[in-house]
Amino acid sequence: MDFRLRVFQEVAGCLNFSKAAKKLHVSQPAVSKHIKSLEEKYNTKLFERKANGISLTHAGIELLNYVNKILNIYTEIDQYFFQLQDKVPPQVTIGASTTLAQYIVPKTLALLKKRFPDSCFTLINDNSSSIETKIEEGILDFALIEGNNHNPLLNYEKFLDDELVLVTKQHNTKEQQITLEKLKKLPLVVREEGSGTRNILEGRLKNINITLDDLNVEIILGSTESIKTYLINSNSYAFVSIFSVFEELKNNQLKIIDIQGFEIKRPLYFVALQGYPSKLYDLMKSFFTQNYNL
Repeated sequence: MDFRLRVFQEVAGCLNFSKAAKKLHVSQPAVSKHIKSLEEKYNTKLFERKANGISLTHAGIELLNYVNKILNIYTEIDQYFFQLQDKVPPQVTIGASTTLAQYIVPKTLALLKKRFPDSCFTLINDNSSSIETKIEEGILDFALIEGNNHNPLLNYEKFLDDELVLVTKQHNTKEQQITLEKLKKLPLVVREEGSGTRNILEGRLKNINITLDDLNVEIILGSTESIKTYLINSNSYAFVSIFSVFEELKNNQLKIIDIQGFEIKRPLYFVALQGYPSKLYDLMKSFFTQNYNL
């Protein structure tokens, strides 16, 4: 692979030479040299230099489209042959926090079993903090969690993005959007302490000086499935992962209520012990990244 293409992709992504250099673990002059080399090769400017930063030229945008395709092909080649050459142990225990375990992991796990039919896979479903504890204790071979990445003993790598949305049953209200003040008055269902969903919700509310004590918490439930069933049989509201309500939205059982000026995005992570990389972890991470959305 031409490393210049990887440098260009990184600079185009963050529109900052020093940030790109830091991410690539090279010097800023090296990044500048690679970009200049590409501009000379194609005899065109790829970036407009401005007083407050840089932006892609039209040629830069076109090149980025090609580079993304090229690097994706390289990734697919590496992943394909890596999976062909490697084997997984006879027993593999995977941990996943609730949202991932219920709505994202099983489909990829079916593909994983098809790829490695001689291995037995066990999926442990728990809240994020419990999954982290199990990683520290060596109970899990591989794990995925939602929530904050704050444990210094663990290494977190982003898997994909999720969004928490406010939902209620379809015919509960005609409102499609509410204010934050209105949110404080709604009867809310929340997850238990230690839940990644609850941690993210509390953190996002804290950013706007709101706590759970400011809200009208009606009941605390221990799983997204129980929350959805409760909502369908009540006039309450809850924040849940968008991945968890696709079927209910499609079947007009639940609907999303937008909140003016407020949204909750969260990354989902692969997690492992700091300083303990393994072929199994790399293989699993590669497999999930490649196949989760197929």
